[in-house]
Amino acid sequence: MTSSLQRYGTDMIEYAVFLLVIAIFICLVRVIRGPTAPDRVLATDTINSAVIAIIVLLALFYNNSMFVDVALVYAMISFLSTLAVSKYLMGKKHIKG
Repeated sequence: MTSSLQRYGTDMIEYAVFLLVIAIFICLVRVIRGPTAPDRVLATDTINSAVIAIIVLLALFYNNSMFVDVALVYAMISFLSTLAVSKYLMGKKHIKG
């Protein structure tokens, strides 16, 4: 019985990763076609969040906590890069206005 529950859990992780990859491709369309720079930044941030979720799911799948550390570092770098790009875009907007 335990092996069937474990298999069910790994199947759910695989389905979740598959759905997150689909979401990433949808966001890539927004990054490419986004009419404005803030739309592109938001789509990129959403992609980063999905990648973080995939890394955490891989930690569950492989039963390795090192992936969680990688996800935390990636989240911090993603947050700082989003802040930097947003600050740059806001400064650019004030110069024009």
